[in-house]
Amino acid sequence: MGVEDQKSVYSVCDVSDSCDQLGLPCVRTGALQPVYPECPPFTGTISTVRLEPGSGMPLDSLVDVFRKSANTAMLIDLGGRTDIQCWGTVLATAASACGVRAALVNGAVRDVAGLAEMKFPTFARGVHPATMRGRLRLVEAETDVVIDGQPASPGWAVAADANGAIFFPREHAAKVFGRAREIAAAERRLLDQFRDARQPTAVLDAMLT
Repeated sequence: MGVEDQKSVYSVCDVSDSCDQLGLPCVRTGALQPVYPECPPFTGTISTVRLEPGSGMPLDSLVDVFRKSANTAMLIDLGGRTDIQCWGTVLATAASACGVRAALVNGAVRDVAGLAEMKFPTFARGVHPATMRGRLRLVEAETDVVIDGQPASPGWAVAADANGAIFFPREHAAKVFGRAREIAAAERRLLDQFRDARQPTAVLDAMLT
């Protein structure tokens, strides 16, 4: 079962613990945060695009990337910079029309209220109000993006929520998400034991013995 077959959204913490338990490679970051309250969490796969400061690019060049990225989250790499921005309601509207399901921005975004109104899942390092027009150019698409010193590749699976984001090779998705479900269920049972126990420390003692 691939990522596209998954109907649930998974906690980044559970997915992270799953990768640890399975000994699988992954890229974790707490720096990509929801940019508005009630931002929906996201689980799926990524497409990538790299931007950098430059003399400007036509919107058509990005729309071409979006058209090839339907049913994925767009991971937009701005090198982690937050003094310029590369995503707002115009690009989110264009991307959504092309079937892109979410945006993860290794940099800054703007138009937070508009993104919230759209309910478009958006995660970023920060917010910056200036226009991107005439300030950025497209470097390349579908290439590795370095997140906190580690490369995430196009086509990888991703989970993103208020805890941050985690990326890992898509071929491991079924077992990672399967283990994440088990971890979430075990934690719910543990929390129920704490709530029901007259001596909560006894529950901890049992866990440690």
